[in-house]
Amino acid sequence: MHRFRIRAGLAALALVVVATGCKFTGFDDTGIRSTSQKARNWLVTQQRTGGDFEVSDFDGFETPDAILAIAEEAQQQSTWNADQARSAVRSVTKSGKSALDWADTFADGPISAGQAAKLIVLVAKPLGLGIKTFDPGRDGDVKNLIATVDAGAAPDGSYGAFNATLYAALAKWLVNDSVPANTLAYIRAGQQASGGWDYKNDPADTDADIDTTSLVIQVLVAAKVSPTDTDLVQALSYLVANQQSNGSWQAFGTDDPNSTSTAIVAITAVGGDAASSCWRDQVVPAKKGTAYASPLAWLRNQQATDGHIASQNDRFPPVNTFATTQSVEALRRGWLPAAYETPRTCS
Repeated sequence: MHRFRIRAGLAALALVVVATGCKFTGFDDTGIRSTSQKARNWLVTQQRTGGDFEVSDFDGFETPDAILAIAEEAQQQSTWNADQARSAVRSVTKSGKSALDWADTFADGPISAGQAAKLIVLVAKPLGLGIKTFDPGRDGDVKNLIATVDAGAAPDGSYGAFNATLYAALAKWLVNDSVPANTLAYIRAGQQASGGWDYKNDPADTDADIDTTSLVIQVLVAAKVSPTDTDLVQALSYLVANQQSNGSWQAFGTDDPNSTSTAIVAITAVGGDAASSCWRDQVVPAKKGTAYASPLAWLRNQQATDGHIASQNDRFPPVNTFATTQSVEALRRGWLPAAYETPRTCS
């Protein structure tokens, strides 16, 4: 844990007033629903003959998020319904195959701990599928996903690459209601002086990024750290410092829907509402009264006429689905963040 000074926002964050028990109070926002529905309708046109959405031909990269995006858009109420989610995904087919047929085949292969963890977080748990008996294609060949995650655990608490470790931490929380202590310590140790994390979990470097830091914030919330936890507050301060004037967050120096989406989910995880400056002003009180642009509005403005969410990566055809699926997850927020604090209001 870093020992550098906590920002003045620490006290404000600790004193916020509990408002409502709902994760996301904007479920019925008609503008968001319209954008999300159009994005989902574009997404299903990208399905391939195996039922998957691996447009970039990198197996396991796009389809888990595509499954969750379709499940998110199927929700008809603010309380998550796994039956609606599962039915919606099964109903989207290409050549008789759904994305769950792909997930079955993928899981039956030699998947890593990180890949198994993503299947737990993005597919099995939200769709109400067996985690120890994962068989989404219903062919009788089951996979114990959490055993696969556990098999990848290293003595230092990691599970392979840092992104894999973060998903493993969330998967362990979803299954056991706790993040392993050595995994949490391993994650904390990688925080950089800026308050963010990079993809290597290297505390000595200066290349922290929004996507990794936002996922770490979700893990810290799952680990039940205090809202006044130094690492958590500094991570939120990193988000504040790197938000652009148009509301977005960047990746590789360009406004980016994926980074913006992950930041929105992280803000929701700590009980914030990304549409309002309230979360920002609690973390960095000196910002109070200054201009604030909603990242949700920015995301909606990135929608192309065909429905997909435009990204800097569109210059690499074919256009992959990742920016669109993560944007749907951020706009709807029915399942993600899986762990979240009670929504707060400004004190």
